Amino acid sequence: MRDAPTETVAVRRRDDVLMEAIREATRAELADFSYAGVTYEGVARRARTSKPVLYRRYPTRAHMVVDALPNLRWQPDDDGIAPSDSLRDDLLTLFGAVVDNFLAIGIDNYRSLIGDADEDLFNFLDAQVTGLAERTIYPALARARERGEIGPYEIPRRAATSIGLLLREEMVFARNDVGADTIAELLDTVYLPLIRTVSAQPSGRVPDAT
Repeated sequence: MRDAPTETVAVRRRDDVLMEAIREATRAELADFSYAGVTYEGVARRARTSKPVLYRRYPTRAHMVVDALPNLRWQPDDDGIAPSDSLRDDLLTLFGAVVDNFLAIGIDNYRSLIGDADEDLFNFLDAQVTGLAERTIYPALARARERGEIGPYEIPRRAATSIGLLLREEMVFARNDVGADTIAELLDTVYLPLIRTVSAQPSGRVPDAT
């Protein structure tokens, strides 16, 4: 239960110091009350600032929470994820770390956040996903092509990034528990067969079943 509101005494600070205090306060509110309980008032009180300061920086609560979550700006290189000798192992390691980051945020929190996101925030989150693919999936596919694990042809973007959509479906919409076994099953039964097929065909064309 949230304590009764008390008067907030704003403290003057450099902008970078203030912003870090706001982010720390937002993360603390999220941990204590989940996304549904995060309020401008609660964050302002913890950060020792005022609600108008928050309103000037964040048009919605969702923007404020996304800004406070480094997990949504995850840089895999920062986590020491080194390439392996196979595409499967690369992707198991990569998406195991991705799932861990989403679990750290909280799937229910992420689901509620998406429900509140406006077009600007959707575009930002989409850019994060695209950037993650460019930094991780595409280099892994390129290494696999050099090793001869997959064919020589260009892989369409939708096919290359489909593993992320499959995992999102499992976690966010199907509400399934996702661990290493689930990731391995998706790779072995869906993603890797697709990648091998389209990379062996010009323009990523999937051959007719007949």
